[in-house]
Amino acid sequence: MAATDDEEDDYMSDAFLNIETVKDVRPGLLMTHEQQRLHNQMKKRKECQLINKATGAKAMEEQQRQEGLEKAIDNTNKGFTLLQKMGYKPGSGIGKNNSGRVEPIGIVLKTDRKGLGREAALRDIREMKKSMIQSRRSTGPSVCEYRERRAQEAAEKLDRLDLFRCQRVCRQMDLEQDIQEPSEKFFWPEEAPEVDADKPEEEKEEEINIISLSEQLEILKFYLRRTYNYCVYCGTVYEDESDLMEECPGPNRQDH
Repeated sequence: MAATDDEEDDYMSDAFLNIETVKDVRPGLLMTHEQQRLHNQMKKRKECQLINKATGAKAMEEQQRQEGLEKAIDNTNKGFTLLQKMGYKPGSGIGKNNSGRVEPIGIVLKTDRKGLGREAALRDIREMKKSMIQSRRSTGPSVCEYRERRAQEAAEKLDRLDLFRCQRVCRQMDLEQDIQEPSEKFFWPEEAPEVDADKPEEEKEEEINIISLSEQLEILKFYLRRTYNYCVYCGTVYEDESDLMEECPGPNRQDH
């Protein structure tokens, strides 16, 4: 049966809009701002209660533990009772001659999560470091060794300068004789190395200097004296080998 116009709902009337809806509090549904505020307050209140309860229980446990540690052992302790049966008197030391300890071994409580041997290991490490430092200081280089090392460094520096001078002179004299490449790599000053991708790595490693700096200098000085009658320390090209032998004091820096 069809409803009349008076019976039909008017969704635009004030009467329909002012109807108070029933609050739906099913979980998972969106809450109003006021409901969210009340929910957050209740949640914080519960969290505070749980924290206070845990703190209070921890404090009470700590207090009871401390009281138990401070309390002297009495007849309720089985070990104390056995000692008394064997003749022990409270306040005296244990042992046949009462020369042993009077108080029980103290209890050390461990409240962290560190390993049991960590503190001992750290102490040993500190001692090891001290021992290493002292050993290094006591076995340090002597004055003679220090002087020898400094003298060796100074001599190496002079050899490097002399080698560079010989290399420049050698290149100049070789080019004047139309020699376009050095007889040995270290005869001329070192230039920027060219990368040869086709050359095996083993051959490249073999080209690394296999003789010392002083040996290179000795060889190059010999080459200049025999080839060009030149002494790098005299800075002179002599007429011939006999003139070089007579006029030049010697092939080394010390000779000059």
